[in-house]
Amino acid sequence: MDTWRGMLRDCIVELDATPVDGAADGGQDYTGWVYLVDLGPLSITDVGTDPARVARTARTIGRSQDDFYHLSVAQRPCWSGQAEHETRMGAGDAVLLDCTMPFWLAADGFAHHVVLNVPKAAFTRTLHVERDLLGRRIAADNPALRVLMAAVAELGKDPGALPPGAGLEIGHTLTELLVSTLRMTQTGRPDTGGANLGRHAQLLRMQDFVRRHLAEPDLSTKTLAAAFDVSVRYVELVFRDGGSSPSRFIRDTRMGEARRILGDPRQRHRSVAAVGRSVGIENASVFARTFRARYDLTPREYRQSGTRAS
Repeated sequence: MDTWRGMLRDCIVELDATPVDGAADGGQDYTGWVYLVDLGPLSITDVGTDPARVARTARTIGRSQDDFYHLSVAQRPCWSGQAEHETRMGAGDAVLLDCTMPFWLAADGFAHHVVLNVPKAAFTRTLHVERDLLGRRIAADNPALRVLMAAVAELGKDPGALPPGAGLEIGHTLTELLVSTLRMTQTGRPDTGGANLGRHAQLLRMQDFVRRHLAEPDLSTKTLAAAFDVSVRYVELVFRDGGSSPSRFIRDTRMGEARRILGDPRQRHRSVAAVGRSVGIENASVFARTFRARYDLTPREYRQSGTRAS
C-alpha cells in the first residue's frame, strides 16, 4: 500500500489510501494502476484499484503546498464526498474536488476513475468556482462533459503519437472544455462560451451539437451561430480551422449516419425515405441524389449490396 500511496502522490496529489476490509494490509495481493498524461496546463490520470477508500485529509493537506482542482470521472459506480455533498456516482458521472479541502472517494468493488488535474490558478480569469459545486454530482449526460470525455478518450488511444508541441495545445483545449462543463453545472444553463472559448474547443462542441440535432431539417450554419451565440462568420472560421466547413460537415455527418443505418440488417424494416428523414432530409429525391453523389450508389442500391458501414 505504501507503493500505491506514493504513485497517487506523484500522479495526482498526496492521499491516504486504505483497502476496504484491510485486504492488502493483511498480506494479500493488491491490484492497482496509475497512468499519467501530462499536457502542460492540465494532466490526466487513469486510476484503477481494488476496493479502497482514498481521502485527502487535514494531515495530507498540511504536508503539501498543492493547489489543484481535480475532476474525477467515475468509470465504475462509487461514492465521493466533499464540502456538504456525499455523492453516489454512476459510470460516467463526475465530481469536482478541491485538494486544499478534505475529500474522499470509496468503492466496494473494483474502482476506476479518470482524473483531470488543473491548477486552480488556471480558472481565475474564466470561472469563479462556488463552494456548492465542490463534490456535487455532474451527470454523465452533461453535454459539455460528454464532449470533454470524448476528447480524453480519443487522446487515450495513443497518447505517445502526439506530435511535438501538440500536448500543450490539447491541454489548453481540454481546460476550456472543463471550464465550460463546470459553468454549465454551476449555472444550470448550457454554456455557449461565445467567441471567448478557443476555436478547437468550440469545434468539438459544435460537431457534437450537429450529431445530436441531425434529424432537424433546418440544421445549418445559422442554427449553430444562434445556438452558440456567435456570428455565422465565426462558425465558418471555426470549421475552417478544422479543415472543413459547417455545411460540408453537416452533409457528411448526415450521409455517414444514413450509410450506417442502411448497412445495418436490423434496420431493414425502415424505408429509404424514412432513413432520409431520420437524418434531416425530408425530400426522398434529394436524399437519393445526395447519397449517390457521396457513395456512387443510391441508398436502395447500397442497402441491396449488403455492405456494412464500418
